[in-house]
Amino acid sequence: MMNELMGPSEKMFDWDEEWNISFAGCGFRSVYYLGALSCFLQNVPRLVHGASRICGASSGCLVAAALTVGVPIEQFCADVLSVAREARRHTLGVFHPSFSLLRTVRASLLEKLPADAHLKASGRLCVSLTRLTDGRNILVSEFNSREELIQVLMCSCFFPVYCGFTPPSYRGVYYMDGALSNNMPLFERRNTITVAPFSGESDVCPRDGSFNFIEVHYGNVGIHVNSGNVHRIWTSFLPPSMEDLAEICHGGYMDALQFLRERDLLGTRSLCPGLIVETDSVNPACCELVKKRGSEELRLNGLNSDEEEDLCLGLKVEKLPAGIKKVLCEAFRDSRGGDSRGSQLTEFLPVKMVLYLLSLLMLPFEMAFSLSKSLISSLLTSTGDLFRSAWSSGGEDMNSAFPERYAFSSDLRRKQ
Repeated sequence: MMNELMGPSEKMFDWDEEWNISFAGCGFRSVYYLGALSCFLQNVPRLVHGASRICGASSGCLVAAALTVGVPIEQFCADVLSVAREARRHTLGVFHPSFSLLRTVRASLLEKLPADAHLKASGRLCVSLTRLTDGRNILVSEFNSREELIQVLMCSCFFPVYCGFTPPSYRGVYYMDGALSNNMPLFERRNTITVAPFSGESDVCPRDGSFNFIEVHYGNVGIHVNSGNVHRIWTSFLPPSMEDLAEICHGGYMDALQFLRERDLLGTRSLCPGLIVETDSVNPACCELVKKRGSEELRLNGLNSDEEEDLCLGLKVEKLPAGIKKVLCEAFRDSRGGDSRGSQLTEFLPVKMVLYLLSLLMLPFEMAFSLSKSLISSLLTSTGDLFRSAWSSGGEDMNSAFPERYAFSSDLRRKQ
């Protein structure tokens, strides 16, 4: 990693060498990367656009894929917040039988990835996979089709049990979460900028003020053993509130800004021509941005400008660019707007206990329904494939596909 391999005399970033950016897997805390990237793109866009490889494992590979194929980070941020909000609506969160994290992510990729996504990603995107049979790490950088790109991303995001029990496959081989074998692809290269939302030895990461005498290495990521990281790992699997997600995103921005200062990259010499004026301009505050949306839109939302301002002031997003700030404010407003009196009632402990008890009682029925639905879907798919294969291959293959049926027909003709 850069922090370990660069001495004080090598603090300056060398633009003459090729460099990579690598994102560790972190579940719902991937909004941290969006804050860090918004800082890079606002201050030193060349650092992102000029990277030779953009790598990732698990949720980190989704961020890397969005960068390489040209999906705006504001749109990706809105998708992450939407998935988190959907998971929080269920009593059991991501473990509710009716909620499938992989299915939700796949649907989003099918909708957002352009038709030529595999062409844009090939050679620049690097995805970490863990082969199921032997646990060996595989890095994939070439994709023959858009569907193959989606398969690779799904394989890297599949965490056993948490995402289900049936692993996805890529080219006929089953894989699981890339973070289980290599959570920081290309970390060993001197010119790789490592980014992780856990305090440790990554180039861009939270800096806890307490002393950290113990450090563990998981999937090539150095993580300090402290209470802050315990909470960060916990909230990687269980979606935090919209307020916490906004704070995580803002933390990513500030940590990336600190990295740029340490590498002396905030000078205008590292900016692309035509972007200097834009990045030097002051972005409007969150509440100012909301006010500019107009009184008509505020009336449609059932809130006046003062109420909108009060909602957005609850978020710590003052340093973020206007685009990311707007997405966070809207998600925060929607989550607050969806809290009816009935939903507020569920915050009382006795009501919570009753709801959890009812959920546990209903869980066997929901699991049986979900399993039956999955089995029926698989049966229909396999039967349809069999009929299509038999029909396309002609009568001879039909006889081989259904020998009993045609033997019975021959017997009838003989009797006649």
